[in-house]
Amino acid sequence: MPLFANRQEASRQLAENLSFLKDDDPLVLGLPNYGVPMAAIVAEALDAVLDIILIAKLSMPNHPDQIVGAVDEHGRISMIQSAARLYHVTAQEMIRPARAAFTDLQRRRARFRAVLPETNVRGRTVIIVDHGVETGATMLAAIASVRDRGARRVIAAAPAGSGKATWQLHDVADGVVIPHTPSHSKGIERYYEVFDEVSDREVETTLQRWAAGRPEQHAGVKTLVMRVVAEQERVLHCELDLPPGTTRGSGPYPAVIFAHGLESDGRSPRTVPVSRRLAKRNIVGVRMDFTGHGRSEGSAADATDERMLADLRTVLENVRILQEVDPDRIGINGAGTAGNIAMQLAIEDHGIGAMVIRGPLGGGEIRNANHVQAPTLLIHGEHDPELHKLAESMGDDLASRHRLLVIPESNRWFNDPISLELMVSASVDWLVDHLANSGPQPEPRMPAAAAEAED
Repeated sequence: MPLFANRQEASRQLAENLSFLKDDDPLVLGLPNYGVPMAAIVAEALDAVLDIILIAKLSMPNHPDQIVGAVDEHGRISMIQSAARLYHVTAQEMIRPARAAFTDLQRRRARFRAVLPETNVRGRTVIIVDHGVETGATMLAAIASVRDRGARRVIAAAPAGSGKATWQLHDVADGVVIPHTPSHSKGIERYYEVFDEVSDREVETTLQRWAAGRPEQHAGVKTLVMRVVAEQERVLHCELDLPPGTTRGSGPYPAVIFAHGLESDGRSPRTVPVSRRLAKRNIVGVRMDFTGHGRSEGSAADATDERMLADLRTVLENVRILQEVDPDRIGINGAGTAGNIAMQLAIEDHGIGAMVIRGPLGGGEIRNANHVQAPTLLIHGEHDPELHKLAESMGDDLASRHRLLVIPESNRWFNDPISLELMVSASVDWLVDHLANSGPQPEPRMPAAAAEAED
């Protein structure tokens, strides 16, 4: 006999069982497709924020039934730790299957995120809702993904599920709310008297209805132009990515200055995603153009190392006096040639709070980093022709406060979405951990980083 007349009835019962979380200001994530309409009902009842979680399960090569992890809409790879240990598989080994699954995720992301921009899960209580739990594989993968994104507390929720799957979820979630666990489970559709299909169009309609009623919940990143005067009265162009809801005098926020490499500028496709994602985590991104680059005055021939160092110093001085910026929490993200220039500035200025440097590893970065007091993450592509052959052993030479991260199957341009995501998320996580958070600092997370569409 069915447990529920339909999903609406099941959703209302589930919301009642989740009412104890209402004061936690939870974020409710629906698993497409069936979980999204149900999550909307739960979020309405809890007066919570609604979002979706777009993931694809990753299975062991040649063993499709053995789910070991997931890839999310940004290409972030997350592992189900128990399964990863059981089958002796790592996130790096999942990069190839993740690339295949990522294509469909991007198609769905383009459709759904045009309606409802993504909400940051970091530091929040997150409720993941699905229409039922049979094997638990999808929910386990979703929990792993949300944990890697920094959720403070993760609750797995469904109206009904098998006893075995529910028991597995208790091992990985902070809470499991599955009111009905029938002793003989024969498929999720058996829980419902009416079990209709849920199309992408219905998911889109649900999100449209929600977004139209609560536009303030999904305010986007704002970008402002700032121009500063450098040596010889040349004007440097900067663009500031501000946290959602920023107004004059709000903050103060941490800030990160982006120093681009030669033949690039502050709108590099490897810079903008990092800056905008930092803004969503309440860190101001400052994307500068060096002399003769982008929209700054001067000729590219004038951009000597000395001039670029002076430009970076000038921008740092101007950012420190902004009312919205905390002058004691400023980081630098440097690329290519500007990476070593950024480290030169950090050697002379001990007020820099954190550094991320990406580009080909020739050996000098290790020496320079060890003279920098700010915690520094060096990021390089495995297939970069200039990557030092002893990169891994060189990483052992870094001071304990610094890290070397080599992105597998990538070059310095991080051309494919998975490599780009790994680079972006690792950069963001490092800067957030050292500028916005306190306490012991974690290792850089390999399952993290990617291009994020502008709002």
